[in-house]
Amino acid sequence: MKPFNYLANAVRAPEIVAILVRWGFEDLLLQLDTPQFLLKNLVRKKVTDLTFYERVRNACEELGPIFVKFGQILGTRPDKLPEPLVMELKKLRSQVEPQPFEKIHPVLLKELGREIDEVFLNFDPTPVAAGSLGQVYRATLVETGETVAVKVQRADIRKTITADLEIIGWFARQLHSRIEELRPYNIPQLVREAEDRLEDELDYRNEASNAEIFIALNPDQSRVFAPKVYSEYTTRRLIVTEWVEGESPDTVRLEPEMAKEVAELGGNSVFHQIVVTGFFHSDPHSGNMLITSDYRICFLDWGQAGQITMEMRYHLADLFAAITSRDAGKVIRVAQSMAIEDSHIDQRSLEKEITHLLNKHRRFGPNGTNIGTVGLEMLYIFGTNGIAVSPDYALLSKAILCVEESARLIHAEFDIQEVARPFLVKLNKERWSFKSLKSRTVYPFVDMLRRMQKIPESLHRILNRIEREEIQINLHHTGTENLEDTFNSSMNRLTVGIIIGSLIIGSSLVITTGVKPLLWGFPAIGILGFLVSGLLGLYIVISTLRNHHHK
Repeated sequence: MKPFNYLANAVRAPEIVAILVRWGFEDLLLQLDTPQFLLKNLVRKKVTDLTFYERVRNACEELGPIFVKFGQILGTRPDKLPEPLVMELKKLRSQVEPQPFEKIHPVLLKELGREIDEVFLNFDPTPVAAGSLGQVYRATLVETGETVAVKVQRADIRKTITADLEIIGWFARQLHSRIEELRPYNIPQLVREAEDRLEDELDYRNEASNAEIFIALNPDQSRVFAPKVYSEYTTRRLIVTEWVEGESPDTVRLEPEMAKEVAELGGNSVFHQIVVTGFFHSDPHSGNMLITSDYRICFLDWGQAGQITMEMRYHLADLFAAITSRDAGKVIRVAQSMAIEDSHIDQRSLEKEITHLLNKHRRFGPNGTNIGTVGLEMLYIFGTNGIAVSPDYALLSKAILCVEESARLIHAEFDIQEVARPFLVKLNKERWSFKSLKSRTVYPFVDMLRRMQKIPESLHRILNRIEREEIQINLHHTGTENLEDTFNSSMNRLTVGIIIGSLIIGSSLVITTGVKPLLWGFPAIGILGFLVSGLLGLYIVISTLRNHHHK
């Protein structure tokens, strides 16, 4: 385990500990290897009116933008984290204090490679939005006169992320090693995966690419669209897109008929992305959607996107049908087909948990439970019972939940089952069509025959190599990886032992001769030999005891 560098984090570490104590996590800190000097003289303000998961969310918000972003990323892992925690992390929003333009200006100049007024007219230095990683400005292109949104990464964000990630990693390792109840979650692994996701989001070229893929796969942009990306100005730390005027779902006010139409339009778009193209916006919450004045929907912030294969779409249809029909047995069968690898599961325990979940959520739709919420809980049950599924399923469940919530902000009676049903029916028809069956049966069978035709040739090649004595068999015996080191260590000790024995015998012979010079009445050479042999013997004893202790 990498030791925590308190000196390098002398300012930030006490801040984090103070915030965690303020939100009632002092008992947790005491279980970790937290230095006592960080816990002294802190205000013991007990928060008693919030749940544990609500306190986690509030602590993340106070800890700053990197913790908020990290919490948002962890909120996409319902297969590893409890559903109540995921629901709280999903509420995190990156409303942070904007950086002064004086700090952003050098970043913008470096990424543009020229002066700002050579690219933009009327560049407003006041940001219209400030997130945990970047800030958005409004400007006008010199070349075309179009109004654009300029998103620039915050200054020194890499340095801030490095410092906070070191602290987050230390806490994760401490939690994993010292609190046995948390070990099944493998928090260090979750943190490493979240770090990879954060690294992707730090490269705005990925966001630009995702938006362009969506536009390419959804050529009809007349009702649902993504902002046009100006690739010639987009870099790792800068992205320029068209400016879109509109209102978010939580502020827009529409007539009942139009509200119903727009809500269904958003639901249809997300299910078209999932079922038809397999490429979808994984975080379509109200902050990432705009309703324009002509009732179109714009999906913003393509930093997070999911991708599912056709086989995964079939599994989704089966799981959706199993949940709505409350068939626990079918849910288990679908889950096993969704699994990344085969693993032994307790069928009875799993069925009991799934049945309880389905009984707890008896109703879906406007007056019942969100389908997305049930999906999140279902993935967590799969994960805790040894069924590891692709992380894209977690992104998919979150996308469905987000669009349910966003659509109900526009139209309270929105029912995602009604929206999803036509897409799933069409998917099942395509799945069992003659063309689909042929591609999934005939082609694999033909491929198998081709491989079988090559068997005689492969056997002939192997026999020829045997005849020429070119075949080698490599054996690897597990548990013997350190055998060479052990053998070398034993031989070194044996050699030292022989030297010690020789010194003792030689010194004994010299002692009896009376050869000068003398020391305490005995030959000095003999005494020196005894002294050296004694030191070598002591070294071997200490070395042996130390190795035995480590084992």
